[in-house]
Amino acid sequence: MTTLQPLARLRERYATPQLPRILIHRGTAGDAVGVSEYGDQIRAALGDRAGAVADAASDGANWAAPSATVMHGTFTRRFDRLDLHGIDDVIACFNGDCGDEANYAGTGGRGLTARLGRNDGTLGDVLSQAGYSGLDRALSVTPEELLDRLEKVGLTGRGGAHFPVAMKWRLAAAHTNEPRMLVVNAEEGEPGVFKDRHMLEGDPHRLIEGILIANHAVGFQDAYVYINGQARQARAAFERALADATEAGIIDGSAWDRDFGLQIHVRSGAGGYVCGEESVILNSIEGERPVPRFKPPYATDAGLFNRPTVINNAETLAAVTTIFENPPPPTKLVSLSGDVPRPGLYEVPVDGATTWAGVLAMAGANPQQVQAILLGGPSGVFVRPEQFEDALEMRGLGAGGTVVLGPGVDIARVTRDLASYNQRESCGECTPCREGSVRLVQLLADAAGNRERIGDLIEVLTEGSLCQLGGMAGRPVQSALEQFPAAFESD
Repeated sequence: MTTLQPLARLRERYATPQLPRILIHRGTAGDAVGVSEYGDQIRAALGDRAGAVADAASDGANWAAPSATVMHGTFTRRFDRLDLHGIDDVIACFNGDCGDEANYAGTGGRGLTARLGRNDGTLGDVLSQAGYSGLDRALSVTPEELLDRLEKVGLTGRGGAHFPVAMKWRLAAAHTNEPRMLVVNAEEGEPGVFKDRHMLEGDPHRLIEGILIANHAVGFQDAYVYINGQARQARAAFERALADATEAGIIDGSAWDRDFGLQIHVRSGAGGYVCGEESVILNSIEGERPVPRFKPPYATDAGLFNRPTVINNAETLAAVTTIFENPPPPTKLVSLSGDVPRPGLYEVPVDGATTWAGVLAMAGANPQQVQAILLGGPSGVFVRPEQFEDALEMRGLGAGGTVVLGPGVDIARVTRDLASYNQRESCGECTPCREGSVRLVQLLADAAGNRERIGDLIEVLTEGSLCQLGGMAGRPVQSALEQFPAAFESD
């Protein structure tokens, strides 16, 4: 009698057969436009076959909502704008008449978005779509070999700083005589960024898998997943996945006949831009005032509860699950919004060939009709049309927040709005940010006449602020003044 390997045992017990079905794209995006109404219509039309209809989260194509996807094994086809096109084509496709396969324009078959919009959130569905394969592969090597693999792949953090993951993990792992902690930053309080909540709503098991891979490499006592307090559906989906994975013996390691020795906790704050700063998250979890900490010490030496701590963005840990793919997909999640016909979540190749012009074309926009791209929100920069043909670089994408600005947008007004936002969101802990952000807004009332003063103030903010909210508050202002000086001359 052949003994099944651990992952095969899990799949035999939980995996669901991939029968024809219809997935209704709910989640924050779908529910906002009332997609459940069309789900009810589809169930009523199918009658006794209504059990083939299930709820899923968005596949990232927010522009398509309300939408649904028909799945026949590996064939999938999304039907967009059910409010305009109705449900007849959805029913026909479920019955076998799907029309032109080329019409399907959803997320790809590899990468972080591979299962978005294609699973119903259950452990069985995720296992049937290769879930936890990365963890299974990671457990077949030693922690040092896993760290070497991360280093070879060159995986960097996806929260904006793009610090090498292997280096950060090694720094914490070196504290062999102390309990180590993992903090997952899914706060995502930055305007224009929604990648983490899409991942948590649509494929929370991928984040859990990434956490467990990190645990194998470093060895943590506790992991805290810090989710934006306003991302209620994201937290609910993650907690359901965590409960399912716990029941299956995935979290404690018993499914692999091991003891992972890890406890995973979920926390939420009240929201706010400053909560995305890693040391603010530590204070929030500890019940302290949510303000930045002085450095050093750094978190890898003395972080949460004064213990060695790794702080990783949710997308970073999701990307960890792909490191054994051949090759790992060189991609970055981009939250695309603004003046584009097809806004949503895009997984963009960072392969030396993809350009902003290509991304805009994917989103249905004419690059020649775009005045600028705001990359990085209140801490970001403006990208001019002359730069649209430059190859995208991972480090240059920051956290992935991307707002397209059409020809009629007032760049000066956008710049003032960004400065005002940073002023409101300042926690007030340090003088350069608390006072400097107020003064920056005042000076922008006459930007042309205050260019020199604005430059001096930005230097103070950059060098003197306690955290990056203040340190980068002047970045979009400087970028706008340098790249669009004419916009301020007539302001």
